[in-house]
Amino acid sequence: MRRDISVFRPVEAYAEAGSSRTHGVVAIISFCMFVGTIIFGFIPVTREIETSGYSTADLQESTNRTGVDTILQAFEPIMDSVVLLSMLDYLFIVAGFFLFFSLHSLVMQRLSFDDRLVLIPKLGMVLTVCSRLLDSLENFWVILIYSNPDSYPTVLISLMNTTQSAKWLVVTVEYPTLGLAIVLVLLVKFTSLFDRKTPQI
Repeated sequence: MRRDISVFRPVEAYAEAGSSRTHGVVAIISFCMFVGTIIFGFIPVTREIETSGYSTADLQESTNRTGVDTILQAFEPIMDSVVLLSMLDYLFIVAGFFLFFSLHSLVMQRLSFDDRLVLIPKLGMVLTVCSRLLDSLENFWVILIYSNPDSYPTVLISLMNTTQSAKWLVVTVEYPTLGLAIVLVLLVKFTSLFDRKTPQI
């Protein structure tokens, strides 16, 4: 008997755990959190941090200890804002996870009639897991660096840079995959409506 070892089983279980209505509600709530975190959290806090002359993006892109130390010294007067931004980042990660998972779950339910098309939202969910894990790790390395500015291990800089590069590589595939999945659902819905309106001869 062939054993199914598909990596998609966990995402299939998530999609099947709720109805379309449930996934829709989760998607709406997650979207509000996702956008709200950006508008009311990231934007004002980032502006406060940038008064130091640097941003957390500059820190994440620094490749040597001299550059990181310079930024950390500039961050000292506004370190509370830096810490707050890290906490908001985790909220953003959680909101994005549920938003993308719920949207893909809705797509999976609509494309369940085709074994090939349904692979697209399944792949999208796997990419979402990878991108959120990498984002969480990147944020974790940053926290370890600014929490111990005088004696953090230099290897944390390399880990931060590598994780950031890997995250953006995944994200460049993750977002188009979600877009493609939504387009497929709209096409299926459009064609089905067209078929219903076509008179039978």
